[in-house]
Order: sequence, then C-alpha cells, then structure tokens
Amino acid sequence: MRIYLDRLNEWAGEEPETHLVSPGDVEPPVFTFTYREQFGDNTISGFTYGLSLVSHPDWKFGSPELFIAMESDKIDWVLAAGYVATAWRGEKPYSAGDMFDLGAPISPEESEMSAVLLFLVTSLDREVSHIELPNGTINLVQLYPLYESELALVQEIGATEFLSAEDVNFYDPRRPPRTE
Repeated sequence: MRIYLDRLNEWAGEEPETHLVSPGDVEPPVFTFTYREQFGDNTISGFTYGLSLVSHPDWKFGSPELFIAMESDKIDWVLAAGYVATAWRGEKPYSAGDMFDLGAPISPEESEMSAVLLFLVTSLDREVSHIELPNGTINLVQLYPLYESELALVQEIGATEFLSAEDVNFYDPRRPPRTE
C-alpha cells in the first residue's frame, strides 16, 4: 500500500484523509484516500485501496482501484467509491462500462444520483492512473455518478457515447439527468 499511497501523495502534494470503509471483519480491508481541492475550490477526489487485493479471472494486465472526482466538498462521493469497491469485489470485473446501482442517493443534500458508471480515467495523467507495484499493476478506473434514469440510456447507447456529450459536466453533482 505504501508505494501506491506515495504515488497518490506525490500527485496531490499532501497526505489524504484516510477511511476504512469495509466492515471490520472483511479481509483484505478496503480504504479510501480523500484529497480536497485538487481540481479547484470545493472539489473532492478520492481513491480506493483494497479492491486490487482480491482476484478476478478477467484481470490479466493488472488489478483495478477506483477513482472519483466531483465539484463538491462532500465526502459522500469518495465513500461511495469505497462502497462500490467493497460490495462487489471478487464477483464483478470492474471494467470500463460496468454500472453499479447503489439504491439510494450518493450525496442526498446535493443530488439524486444513485448509481455509478466505471470508465477510463480522464482526469489524471497516466503516471498516476497506472501504478506499477512489486506484486503487480494497479490500473485506476474512474467513477462517473449517474441518475437511476440514466442507466437505461447508457445500456442503449454505450458508455463511450454517453460520456462524450460535450454539453454535460459529469463532475457537477447538480447537473440535470441526460435524457438522450
């Protein structure tokens, strides 16, 4: 974990807020690392650690960890990434295009978004999103929060098409839902 965290701290220029997000009896544990204002005032970004410590048959060229960035100061977004990393690890591949419905708003004070879409990292340079460790490679996958109503649209048009909308700020928790 130290090499991974050192790389994140080098990127951020500071130590993160660290949270254990998995239940105490879950092994290996899942942590989140939260950084504030890396993308401007009142922004939050976070990374998981612990997802990559389990195995999945689809992981041939490294193991995933999750990354999220939002125009918000609410830690709910980062904790949601930790929940996603914990809840389905060992069964889901956490590949680009995977969607996870959390069943309730992620940050109820700000938004009704209750799901996330995993896709390629667009907010970080390759040296941060692809980290070589002595025991393997971590490939970051970015979470893009969605409204429940957008899940069917993503399935219909695909993640690439959905995220390529030029008039949508996917980092804004108050953005309106896409309808087409």
